Amino acid sequence: MHSQPLFSVEDPCELVRWMRAYPLAILVAVTTTGLEANLLPLEVVHLVETGERKGRMQLKGHVARHHALSQIGPAGAQVLVVFQSPNAYISPRWYVNGQRSGRLAPSWNYVAVEARGYMRLVDDGVWLRHHLAALTLSQEAHRAAPWSLADASPAFVDEAAARLIGLEIDVEQLAGKRFLSQQRTEADRRSLVAHLAEENAGSARDVAGLITP
Repeated sequence: MHSQPLFSVEDPCELVRWMRAYPLAILVAVTTTGLEANLLPLEVVHLVETGERKGRMQLKGHVARHHALSQIGPAGAQVLVVFQSPNAYISPRWYVNGQRSGRLAPSWNYVAVEARGYMRLVDDGVWLRHHLAALTLSQEAHRAAPWSLADASPAFVDEAAARLIGLEIDVEQLAGKRFLSQQRTEADRRSLVAHLAEENAGSARDVAGLITP
């Protein structure tokens, strides 16, 4: 991921926060049918806190058994995973500074995290149920009446799990980019927040909440 120092995010704790906040990621892998790019919700977990793998991170997901990713074979595959926040177009007219000079151009605001690692398949019903329960909890925990896997019929869960296969990705490299108009003045950023809040697109209003004036 190309990023200038001003926009780079290196704090692993912040990167994890972004990944967990926006878990629907683009997973890119080379399979037996060629290059595959898929949107998948991924669970972010930390491995054991001792030994040579201390502090390492893992991503967990699942796909249907007939999915192309399920054909990677026993040797596994190298993958690229991209997590992305809501994004929004930035109009030059929203800037307070530079209007007279005309030295302005459109831009786009977003946050992205890139993870590179090694993926393998996990064909284990117990593992799959734990993963599905954890993935659901991560999205339901804040609700007044959260739904859990226990609310579904056990037979239905068994049938659904039988049609799925798990994915584990050992993260080897992690990088992030926060492109939220940090290079602009405070007056410009305050103007962007005000204008984005008036846009019809919900994603634009979400981006307004990400910008620090």
